[in-house]
Amino acid sequence: MHKLVFRSAEMDNQQAPAVIVVLGPPGAGKGTQSSMLVSLLRIPHISVGSLLRSSAQDKSEIGFRLKGMMALGTLVSDTLVLDVLATRISEPDCARGLILDGFPRTLRQAEFLERGLLKSPFYATNVREKLVAIHLRVQHSTIVERLSGRRICSRCGAIYHLETQPPRVNGECDFDGSALTIREDDRITTVLKRLRIYEQENAPILSHYAGTTSLREVDGEQPKENIAQRIITTIQSMLRISIAGTQNVQSMVENNP
Repeated sequence: MHKLVFRSAEMDNQQAPAVIVVLGPPGAGKGTQSSMLVSLLRIPHISVGSLLRSSAQDKSEIGFRLKGMMALGTLVSDTLVLDVLATRISEPDCARGLILDGFPRTLRQAEFLERGLLKSPFYATNVREKLVAIHLRVQHSTIVERLSGRRICSRCGAIYHLETQPPRVNGECDFDGSALTIREDDRITTVLKRLRIYEQENAPILSHYAGTTSLREVDGEQPKENIAQRIITTIQSMLRISIAGTQNVQSMVENNP
């Protein structure tokens, strides 16, 4: 049985904790927008993909299982994902709220998240008033262009894009001169496959959140500062809270390129 436990923490005179779920296809900008929200809401951003990769390095039973699955290229089971996420959410910094990126990916995971929140004293009164699902809408052609043009340094991991952020020397990292590579996940055939899978799995999740009135659609093809402003306005409206610094989204974006 999976349990989500939210421990007590100082609230710093802030609003009741909120769960912000950022949804969208691969390459929609979920990570970028989630990072911006961290600065405004002062709650942790949990990227499930990064969390799984980090947990795979642990010398624990779960770590060894994750490492084996990733080495084989197999999908990590819902059960294992939920185990890892439950452990992370039980940490004190999540008591004031959290931003989820890359989760839920299935209807089962969405339902599990809500059941876990209902067990928390912070969310138990009415979880629907605490959870906001933001769906970034981006056309498939835009996604393919974004991902297929991405290149990563083979040594330091710096990220480039052939069109929007090219290296100074073609094929070489600006920082250490190492060769730039393309991830298998960013090859066009793989991107198209990932998009098909996403559409199949995401439709039930969007229907679920639309049914609980917690879903808002945001145009993910706008400039990132416009997207951030729209998300903040949406969160304020749905949760009826005030967020310090919301008038300074532009300056925040400029400081987080």
